Amino acid sequence: MNASRPLGPCCRLLALISLALLSAGAAAAAPQVPADSGATQAQEVLEQARLAYRDAGAFREIMDLTLTLPDGRHEKRRTEYGVDSAGGAFLSLSHGQGEIFRIVAQSGRMVATQLHVDQHYAEVPYHGDFAAALRELGGDQAQLAAPPAVVARQGASRDDFLSAFRLGVLAPLTIAGYHPPAAGDGARIDLQAANGRVTVELDASSHLLRRIEATLGEGPQQVRASGSFTFTAWGAQPALAWPNFAGRTAVRTLAALDETAFPLGQPAPRVTLRALDGEVVHPSELPGVVVVLDFWATWCVPCWTALVHTSELAAWARGSGLPVKVFAVDTLETDAGVEAQAHRAMEFLRAKKLDLPVLLDVGGEAFGAFHNPGLPSLVILDRDGRLARYHSGLLPDMVATVRGEIHDLLRAGDKH
Repeated sequence: MNASRPLGPCCRLLALISLALLSAGAAAAAPQVPADSGATQAQEVLEQARLAYRDAGAFREIMDLTLTLPDGRHEKRRTEYGVDSAGGAFLSLSHGQGEIFRIVAQSGRMVATQLHVDQHYAEVPYHGDFAAALRELGGDQAQLAAPPAVVARQGASRDDFLSAFRLGVLAPLTIAGYHPPAAGDGARIDLQAANGRVTVELDASSHLLRRIEATLGEGPQQVRASGSFTFTAWGAQPALAWPNFAGRTAVRTLAALDETAFPLGQPAPRVTLRALDGEVVHPSELPGVVVVLDFWATWCVPCWTALVHTSELAAWARGSGLPVKVFAVDTLETDAGVEAQAHRAMEFLRAKKLDLPVLLDVGGEAFGAFHNPGLPSLVILDRDGRLARYHSGLLPDMVATVRGEIHDLLRAGDKH
């Protein structure tokens, strides 16, 4: 696979455990709490943790995660974040190849830089609330959430602190269980959501986070993560450093930052893909047709949401009578061969009750040829087979937006 670009929002998502927009990084509803003694104890322990972080002074914390994907693969992720003595804060996401991106917030600015994006950076105003600025920076297309430790340090309420454990992706939480400290372990709290669950362990003496386990999704498509926290008082460590802005232009969101690196206007690569019925398709060689490609994978939780909208768009395209083709490109799977991948994709569609044309990108070759667009992502080809539109992550009002872009491309093609 071509490694010239990161995997985009899905990498950010997994790196944070920010494990799909089943609920984006918007402000969360207050968690529901059952009225029993276990829940009361859990609330008390979480409140101790909130106060411990609130009063922690300047600190850095690292969350090291091991992700278990549905195909059994294990991947390492690291998230580092912290708050300095002046109220500035930062967030850094890394994987095995190094830092994916970094966010620095101080002196009225929040700035994000990303791996392999050298000519742009994203920036929004910063007024001392890292979570609020991060929501603005992420926009509607990125599932980013401020870490609970940072939220608490900046004075979040009890409900906001507990809701931070949604990690940008889980539905509203319910306290589902409490396990008191035992045999050297700290207290553990189980948090349940409609689309997954989280268990956090808190240190018995410091009340800070110690370990986390999370599950998102259901059945064979579950994504699981487990990890630990390392807390360090900031002390005399160097102050936050801005990136080098020389030669870079600012954009407003992380999605826009992704999109600046995509080579719009170039001819689409010639790739050979196979449909589930065995038909061979060359998406860039459908003359006079606007082609929409939704890149997805069965293990990519944000893709599950995107595919619902792609299915609706495909149904519209079929009934429109317009020269439009919509395909969902299943990529970056680890199945041994096209038949195994086809079987996995069909089982997935059946489980999710989805009806849409799927093309199989065995080995991820098409994904690499299309400049590693990210998961999920949309690439739209115009009637001349050029890369005309690109959308990184979950697109707000996806169906209406893409239909409008398709009509624009069709009108432009009619003028030639």
